[in-house]
Amino acid sequence: MKKIAIVYNNMDNSSAITHIEQEIEKVFAGEVMLDHYYIDQMKAGDHITADAILLNGQQLLTTVRPYIQETKNMIVLTRSISKKHLTELLQIPKNENVLLVNDSEVSTMETLYMFYELGIFHFNLIPFNENDYAAGAYKNISYAITPNEVELVPKEVSHVIDIGYREIGFDTLVRLADILQLNSETLSSNLIHYLQSVVEPSMNSHNNYLESYVKSLILNELLSDSGFAVLAFDAQGSLLFENQRAHNIFHNPQFSDFVGKDGKNLLFTYGDSNYLMDRVSLGNGDEKLGYIISLRDEHEIREAENQLNRKIREKGVFAKYHFSDIICQTDVMSQCISTAKKAALTDYTLLIHGESGTGKELFAQSIHNYSLRKNKPFLAINCAALSENLLESELFGYEPGSFTGAQKKGKMGLFEQANTGTIFLDEIGDISSGLQSKLLRVLQEKQIMRVGSDKIINIDVRVITATNKDLKQLVSEGKFREDLYYRLSVIPLDIPPLRSRRDDILPLLSFFAGSDFKRIPEKDKKLLCDYEWPGNVRELENSVICFKTLGFFPVLNSAKGTADTADSYQDTDASGTEKRSHIVNTKERTERILLDLLYNRSSAYHSTGRPEMLHFLRENGVLISDGRLRELLSEMEEEGLIRIERGRRGTSITEKGIMTLDTKAPLL
Repeated sequence: MKKIAIVYNNMDNSSAITHIEQEIEKVFAGEVMLDHYYIDQMKAGDHITADAILLNGQQLLTTVRPYIQETKNMIVLTRSISKKHLTELLQIPKNENVLLVNDSEVSTMETLYMFYELGIFHFNLIPFNENDYAAGAYKNISYAITPNEVELVPKEVSHVIDIGYREIGFDTLVRLADILQLNSETLSSNLIHYLQSVVEPSMNSHNNYLESYVKSLILNELLSDSGFAVLAFDAQGSLLFENQRAHNIFHNPQFSDFVGKDGKNLLFTYGDSNYLMDRVSLGNGDEKLGYIISLRDEHEIREAENQLNRKIREKGVFAKYHFSDIICQTDVMSQCISTAKKAALTDYTLLIHGESGTGKELFAQSIHNYSLRKNKPFLAINCAALSENLLESELFGYEPGSFTGAQKKGKMGLFEQANTGTIFLDEIGDISSGLQSKLLRVLQEKQIMRVGSDKIINIDVRVITATNKDLKQLVSEGKFREDLYYRLSVIPLDIPPLRSRRDDILPLLSFFAGSDFKRIPEKDKKLLCDYEWPGNVRELENSVICFKTLGFFPVLNSAKGTADTADSYQDTDASGTEKRSHIVNTKERTERILLDLLYNRSSAYHSTGRPEMLHFLRENGVLISDGRLRELLSEMEEEGLIRIERGRRGTSITEKGIMTLDTKAPLL
């Protein structure tokens, strides 16, 4: 605990002494210990020792010198008055003679000087003197001011203003706190409260203190919420500032704890905890003025990363695929992946070329996740799916009221959302010439401008594009800008079609089919490997879905030349007797089954939809796709056999359909 020695001339006015000491104890709130000394009781050889020495008046400057060893921690007590008396003082008429009464001539002159220093001199202060009073000099004076010495005021004075014991000057308390190096939150709060209660002479200095305090509060709140522990030291290593988080960690931080070279993300260990520390020197040229230390707790960093990843995933602006998700065993595909990995480690623009269904977005996401931007946003957009105006507003964003239907607050575009990350522009060959020009500027200048705005926004985005078109041919035809083409294809990447890497078909088939892979006959596997796959991997995946749902591969039906024909997989009973084998799904038979189903379900309270039809057909050995069923139902409706209705009523049989059903042979 810090010690303050208060030096008085004598102890004649014990009440005033008690008032002074109570005010100091109230402001410093248990952080200091007070000792008092009286000059008239000091003896030769006595010494005053304390962290701060407070003199009750300038007259003590010379008399106290023999009892102290140094003067740098010595302060002369300044005085003020409470604001609660200010209104009464200001109501004294201008140029009025006012008697100033105190218990001694010295105290009276100090009070007189205090009034002048406070700027209160619209009336004439006259120090009280016993001899002048006896001579009748004050008989025309009707106002008197006294600091709690009312009994000394002449009875003839009609208006007595008791300003109470003089208050301690705010500057005195601030200097005490500075010398004692005390800067707790409680002390700062008490000083601000005290400042509001007293009249002070120099409002500039007090406004500066108040402004500094408010700034400190703001900084502390902002920096505490930021998750950083922040400390500032001067060039001598004295602590200038610490936010609450730093105070909670270190309690009494010393600059020696952080000595070292400046740097970012330095590992700093304190106790059992690890921190990432940034240490920055402040200076003017070669002159060092101080240091700022900021630290982040290891556990909070990890938690923040987890929350960020969670939020990114919730928002959907992340890439979920990696190169390990690409199923392949051919050399041509392995070489393609190797090239993509090398390109991923750069920030150059990529142009991925490949037929539909080859996995261009799969490569784009894998490139992002292999790059240094992997923890940053990834956004994708199909340029062919939107009109020119809509695509422009999606990419660049727009200001409020830019067009009819625009959001009131405007909208951030995908380029801004993807800042520091990657944006994937699929079907880039379909954008208009106007958007081509704007995209060229983005690639050249790394800047965008929202629709309806004249403000330029700097961005840092890695651009990956893809197309299934021949951009060189489009350039030669004048449909695509040549300069944009060369900007996009800094690193070109060609994904081979599935027919060029047939050894990848079975691994892909196994991956998509899972446990159903063993159900596929070897002859069908061979046929699938020989198929051309114009829709590439996407077509293969869809075919597997059809197989897992309906039990056949539609591409094999097409290859055999019968769009609706397939061999059903044989079912046998326990004795091995064949139940169903090689049922031919002719159009006539399929229609007969459907009409029979619709006739039996013709109740007004029961609708029949395509899923139920497909299930019923499969039970009767007819395996067709949903697309083929749509075509067949449409043909039957044109023939007047059925009626296809919207909503829950589904499809129903007509009178013609019932008559047709009666003329047909029964099902085998």
